[in-house]
Amino acid sequence: MRILDFYPANCKNCYKCVRNCSVKAIKMIDDQAQIVEEKCIACGNCLLVCPQNARNIHSDLENVENAFQQGKKIIVSIAPSYIGVYDEPYKLISVLKYLGAYLVEETAIGAEQVSKLYSEYIKVTKKNNAITTCCPTVNMMVQNYYPDLIKYLIPIDSPMVAHCKMIRKRHGSDAYIVFLGPCISKKCEAYGYQLSGVMDAVISFDEIDKLMESRNINISEFKETYPDLEGNYIGKKYPLEQGILSGISTIVENSKFTPVTISGIDNLKRAFDALSNEEIDNVLIEANSCEGGCIGGPAVPKKSRNLYVRKIRARNKIQTIKDKEYKNYTSKEKKLNHIRNFRNKQYVHPDFTEEEIRNVLEQTGKHNKYDELNCGACGYDSCREKAISVLEGLSHPQMCMPYMRSEAEKISNIYFKYSPSIILIVDLDLNILDINPLGEKAFNIDVASVKNKPLSSIMPDKDFKYVLKTEENMEGRKLFLEKYGLTVNERIIYLRKNKILFGILNDITDDELKKEQITNFKMNTLETADKVIEKQMRVAQEIAGLLGETTAETKAALLKLKKVVLEENEQ
Repeated sequence: MRILDFYPANCKNCYKCVRNCSVKAIKMIDDQAQIVEEKCIACGNCLLVCPQNARNIHSDLENVENAFQQGKKIIVSIAPSYIGVYDEPYKLISVLKYLGAYLVEETAIGAEQVSKLYSEYIKVTKKNNAITTCCPTVNMMVQNYYPDLIKYLIPIDSPMVAHCKMIRKRHGSDAYIVFLGPCISKKCEAYGYQLSGVMDAVISFDEIDKLMESRNINISEFKETYPDLEGNYIGKKYPLEQGILSGISTIVENSKFTPVTISGIDNLKRAFDALSNEEIDNVLIEANSCEGGCIGGPAVPKKSRNLYVRKIRARNKIQTIKDKEYKNYTSKEKKLNHIRNFRNKQYVHPDFTEEEIRNVLEQTGKHNKYDELNCGACGYDSCREKAISVLEGLSHPQMCMPYMRSEAEKISNIYFKYSPSIILIVDLDLNILDINPLGEKAFNIDVASVKNKPLSSIMPDKDFKYVLKTEENMEGRKLFLEKYGLTVNERIIYLRKNKILFGILNDITDDELKKEQITNFKMNTLETADKVIEKQMRVAQEIAGLLGETTAETKAALLKLKKVVLEENEQ
């Protein structure tokens, strides 16, 4: 069953999860992070550091809510770390009762029993070394990556499982048993026990806080209520560093073992490497995957105080009940089968030839050892590890940040060098930072001679000042550079974050000249047409004048003829 993964839509391809995964159990498919289940040890670091909160964690919360609504006999086993996680921890007990919990008991009861069983184991074991098995992530880490150390894992239930077994024995099958704690990997550990009926659900402090938020429950408005059953001092210390060892210190002192507390996966890796290489021997390792112990678990509410505040607060509260004895389960009820077994789940890396690895390295510009920066930006400790991950299908060559930056710079430089436009870059004081080769040619300058000099020394800077003042880009303004005989289409881009102005000047001198020629041609054509029309008008007028004179002469001749005819008729 897949317990952890990422929501694909939220993943922004930043590789932060890869960088923070100590066992590199994350693969990038189509620029989306996916957890490789067979490699994962469920530490939760990747989900904790994800800036997009793209975490997708299997949740039993809906089942628990349904159980509340159905009035089931819900018994909550609450991890002892709640004392440090919450400002008012005993008000959380009241909230759980308000939600419908029948009983709330401390998992510290199971921890106390585990300490007793550890003591018995240490007395009789023939093993040279021993590793505590309260932390599921540690157990998975050993089974997956250090199979030779499985023999040192103490074969005893975790406090959660031990306590849930007690609850089931006392309350029977009708009890709905819920573990509540700060851990994500407990969900993985619990899965098999849920199938076998030892327990029913696992939820985190973060989930219970979200439930309170969804129901508008204000924890500060509740009165304090103590758990129905509490663990004793030995069990209550479990969420703190040395919490396990301090409870069995007398037995350990009289044994062959040297006790050592190790927190954090990277620290555990170094210790397990030393143990595998037989550099250390006769050690009893209290192993915690979380820095600071369980109190530093990944599933505490985000609004919780920082780790050190939680640790100090828990330590102080636990110290006040050091000599107090709590009655919980009888010896008979605690007498259960708490033996567990661990098996080899080793993740076997495929073998690749040196040639295959070199081919991948060369894809990202790593042609020799000097090219291998081992910067870790991709999430892998070395370029070689990254190349192997590419061959495994866990990553791709484009995850190499220096290579991609170099490629981007190459493309940028090519455009800058061969652009058909004049490109100028100036700072906010309008001093020249760079000019591309076409700009050097157009302005008849060498960039080195004008760098850091005012832009006004080579061209008008009025438009740049306007863009700087308005903080708005200018696009498509025509500018005539009389000094150079150039007409340009000017675009100015204000890059606020970079604190620069980016000027792009497209030479439109020839276009403008053609426009002028066309305009002149049109004007000449109009002038010619005017002259022709004027001449035609003049000819028409002359013709009209001639026609007028002829008509008058004809009329006079006709009148004379008429007069002669009339005179003849009178005679």
